[in-house]
Amino acid sequence: MRGRIVDAALSTLTSTGYANTTVRAIATTGGFSPALVFYHFGSVDALLLAVLDRVSGDRLARYKARLADVFNLQALGVAMQELYAEDLQLGQLTAVQEIVGAMAFDPELSVEILDRMQAWMVFAEELASRILAGSPLAGLIDPSVIGSAVIALYMGLEIVARMRGGDSTGSSALMTTLVQAAPWIDQLLGKASPTRRRTTTNVAIE
Repeated sequence: MRGRIVDAALSTLTSTGYANTTVRAIATTGGFSPALVFYHFGSVDALLLAVLDRVSGDRLARYKARLADVFNLQALGVAMQELYAEDLQLGQLTAVQEIVGAMAFDPELSVEILDRMQAWMVFAEELASRILAGSPLAGLIDPSVIGSAVIALYMGLEIVARMRGGDSTGSSALMTTLVQAAPWIDQLLGKASPTRRRTTTNVAIE
């Protein structure tokens, strides 16, 4: 039943937004009694945090699997474009935008949000360490600072997108810029993707 309620809340959230995600709306979407929401979760905010747990867990698993072999910015840019498109298609990005944008400035709920971001910060730090490894910047830049900055930038863009009515062009433009600039930055870092050498064939002409 808890799973059904979370599914209904996620569906309601992505289709109508945080302001319209009421107990009655969630119950109507899921086809169950409104009382069940309070019985299983106690409040709408607690339910939406459970939705965030579901969405964040799914996204983090996809990101870890897709970025497992990424070692430079060029590969990262290509992968991030694919992951971002998947987020939009699945509606997961919309859910995160709505929940974080609505709860981030609440003194109590912001603590819950921050706690759920820790796994992402650790992942971003590990990814930054991998990309910096073997470059002139390895040992000079703290990967945790980069990881935190990336998460903050990403979340900030999504909050701005929410304020613009779900317009994600800013985030899409950032992904495109990363892909375009990545090969040049990789060259400077000594992390360029290896190019396949052409094999030459000697042909004897009699």
